Amino acid sequence: MKIIRHPKRKKLKGCVVALGTFDGVHLGHQKVLKQAVKLAKKTKVASLAITFDPHPQQVVVPSRGLRLLTTLAEREALFCSLGIDGVVVVRFSKEMQNLSAEEFVERYLVKKLGVSRVVVGYDYAFGKKRSGSLVQLKRIGKKFGFKVVVVPPVHRGALMIKSGLIRELVSKGQFKQAISLLGHSFQITGKVVKGKGIGKTLGFPTANLETDQYKLIPAQGVYAGSVNKRKCAVNIGASPTFGINKTTVEVHIPNFHQNLRGQELMVSLTRRLRDEQQFSDVEKLKAQIKKDISKI
Repeated sequence: MKIIRHPKRKKLKGCVVALGTFDGVHLGHQKVLKQAVKLAKKTKVASLAITFDPHPQQVVVPSRGLRLLTTLAEREALFCSLGIDGVVVVRFSKEMQNLSAEEFVERYLVKKLGVSRVVVGYDYAFGKKRSGSLVQLKRIGKKFGFKVVVVPPVHRGALMIKSGLIRELVSKGQFKQAISLLGHSFQITGKVVKGKGIGKTLGFPTANLETDQYKLIPAQGVYAGSVNKRKCAVNIGASPTFGINKTTVEVHIPNFHQNLRGQELMVSLTRRLRDEQQFSDVEKLKAQIKKDISKI
């Protein structure tokens, strides 16, 4: 267990914990986290978000090849934007996979944190083979002296908000709907690396991002977004006009001329502008890029 953001001027003992993997930190997750913050303020203790890295499914079912809506750094930033005092990362391993529900709670929540309240979502399960139910968590809480608060699901129309649904929407390019369920922009974090230089040749220099291998990259196309409070256009895909098939993430920041190579950028995508297209000549491509930039 690692505390990557320690609550300032607040003791851990008696803390209120929001417990979950929280991939995406969507509107349902936000309800859990905000409830933890509210309870902690009421009782004047620290609020903590406990998350897992890697994602449990990546350890339990590695063959699935799960891609994540948020990296650990992106999750941490979102937690803190919601007022959470501290972030605790529990390394999920084969050993942890085999802990019983009670062993997990006693080891991490009771002995290491001394929790007073645990806030979870309506569908939270834990322990070996997800055998720990909410009923069992409440029983364990009674044994060790902490209360359990269960937060109901959040709906948008007929849709129940879940990370799996949002992953599907992002992958299919249904970006507007995905953003509405997330409740925030979609972030892509990556290190700026050397690219092919095509954008610069066209008069639209780009920062090429090397992303985390487990990050879910949205469907190919052109997106509007921002980086460091500057508007940007982001191309996700290959360069079919130039016969390049490898998918890349390229960020163009208008009227920005600094060299960003080697820096870590967090790009916030807000809208999907169009599908990826192949153009018959370079001039048509340049004209379309200008149109894209005018829409950001």
